[in-house]
Amino acid sequence: MIGVLRHRDFALLFWGGLVSVAGDWLLFAVLPYVVYVRTGSTVATAGMTVAELAPGIVLGSIAGVLVDRWDRRRLLVAVNLQQGLVVLGLLGFVADESFLPVVYAVAAAQSALSAFSMPAENSLLPTLVGSDELVAANALNALNNRVGRLGGLALGPVVYAVGGLGAVTVADAGSFVVAAVLVALMRTRGAVPADTGEAGRFFVEWREGIRLVRGERPIAVLFVVFALMTFGGTMLDPLQAAWVRDVLGGGPGVYALLKTVHSASGIAGSLVVGSVGARLSPRLLCGGGSVVAAVMLLVRFNVPVVAVAVTLSAVAGAVAVGSSVGVDTLAQQRVPEPYRGRVFGTLQATIWLASLLGAVVGGIGAEWLGVVGMLDVASGLVGLAGVVVLLALPARAGNGSG
Repeated sequence: MIGVLRHRDFALLFWGGLVSVAGDWLLFAVLPYVVYVRTGSTVATAGMTVAELAPGIVLGSIAGVLVDRWDRRRLLVAVNLQQGLVVLGLLGFVADESFLPVVYAVAAAQSALSAFSMPAENSLLPTLVGSDELVAANALNALNNRVGRLGGLALGPVVYAVGGLGAVTVADAGSFVVAAVLVALMRTRGAVPADTGEAGRFFVEWREGIRLVRGERPIAVLFVVFALMTFGGTMLDPLQAAWVRDVLGGGPGVYALLKTVHSASGIAGSLVVGSVGARLSPRLLCGGGSVVAAVMLLVRFNVPVVAVAVTLSAVAGAVAVGSSVGVDTLAQQRVPEPYRGRVFGTLQATIWLASLLGAVVGGIGAEWLGVVGMLDVASGLVGLAGVVVLLALPARAGNGSG
């Protein structure tokens, strides 16, 4: 697995992503708290989620066209630098009465820029490693995201305590600059189609991407799978605190323990999947992993015993990594290189929309079905995603990688 980092350009992308993710979570660990303290409103805090998701939902498929037109390395450099500048916009309004509108504006701008960076990175990654190393590369990306998240969440409150929101903002902006420098050092150059100067071609290319998603059955199936996994997974998040308190009978310490165990096992799972995952097909990793994860979630939520919850959180965290790596690899394998930006852009918009709907439906549904009932529905959706992969997505003939 670590051998994949011998590819110089992939290593630069990996380390740049790690720094950027850590910087993001440095800010995410603090900003919702600051907004709530300043406003005393949970609605104002929830508004951040809408601001973070809505622009990406609207722009995703459009941004994907430009990702396919432009040099993806240069695009990532430009987007990281712009995200750093956008975050610095918080500095002048930390103590201002217009703080909340600025927070929403920054969150929306970051979302709009992410609509370019996420499909660009997913499109670029398969060109940096061999096809037999794709699972390991995606496992390292999963490790990257989890380590960066844990590091940012741990450092955010410390930086805030020392220097306030201003220091956290500067640190996050600096992480984007470091990421931009690392990506700029890559030697890979993306090919740009010769006719990209024709403005009228933009909508033609956009429609071509949509037709590919609708017309190619394996790609359409992957959209369904991503939507189910995201919708079910997002429904789980806001309900788990209520389950710990009202069903498991635990307090903040138990809730924090379960979160920590899940995160730590995700890191361990990334290492395991990266080491042995190449021996398994991405289809099996995704489909089998989702089904197993769903069974563990159902047992966990319906057998409210702390020891069971901790044990299953540890195993499920590792299994979830396999499922995530599998579906990312499947998407990269099944989408033709010239269309990756458009497909991944539309896919990211679908994921953001499913996240927004999942959070809303999970909260409302728990009022009707109860916390456990809604958690069972969410777990079932995760398992259904795995079943869809195994039954509706054929193995790729001839190479055994499907």
